[in-house]
Amino acid sequence: MGLLSILMFLINITFWVMGGAMLGVGIWLAVDPNAADILGLAGTSGMDDDLYWAAVYMMIGIGAGVFLVGFLGCVGALRAGKGGNLFLRLYFILVKLIIITEIICIILIAVFWSSLNDSVRQSMYDDLIKEYKSEDGTDFYSQSWNKMQVEWKCCGSFNHTDYRHSDWYQPNNINRRVPWTCCVMQDGKTGDTEADVENLGACRNDALSNSTVVSTYMYLNPKGCYDALFSFLDDNSAIIIGITCGFIGLQLLGSILSCILMKKGND
Repeated sequence: MGLLSILMFLINITFWVMGGAMLGVGIWLAVDPNAADILGLAGTSGMDDDLYWAAVYMMIGIGAGVFLVGFLGCVGALRAGKGGNLFLRLYFILVKLIIITEIICIILIAVFWSSLNDSVRQSMYDDLIKEYKSEDGTDFYSQSWNKMQVEWKCCGSFNHTDYRHSDWYQPNNINRRVPWTCCVMQDGKTGDTEADVENLGACRNDALSNSTVVSTYMYLNPKGCYDALFSFLDDNSAIIIGITCGFIGLQLLGSILSCILMKKGND
């Protein structure tokens, strides 16, 4: 097995694993009735149904394609020069189709980015006011919101006033203005318990304010979790772009290697 064949094999083992993972997640989203709710905090369940199912089927299609590409590439690499040209030819065709599909996906995301943002924002808000139970709730939504608010130092979808529209909120009960997970934690504390909060009473008094000026709040995290989510994406955009470009680069490299191996097989 030559050096080019080994490199081709290693590249396509990566494709095979990634395609299998993507295919598995896509099938789970399609067949599990609870999957959309589980991912609802990220906006999925609040998307337009057509948009949601288009994304699911696109994930299944791309996952299946990448999985098949990985298989064909591995077999073609192992059988290079021994009748493996058919596998390499199919591999080359599928890689081109997948790259075209990925380009279409990138274009669609760019075109619908604004509506996707609005969908995510509204979905987070709807899930909060309808599903949130308490700081100690064992249900998925309560646990997810509490964890997100502590880790991202945020409160609500837009801001802390979102809680005023929820069934959980009780304006005359200081313990039911905002969850303690919205509050600023003591230095070095992880926010695992209410005792980690710096000043719980002051935090819940801050929740009475309607001010949008961040400096108004000393003990309450004023940023909405929607903004925190996209701040996180912005902060990691270089990594996301790098991974995407790296994946497409591997596909291009694989297609070039398949051409070289096919040529060598014909010599």
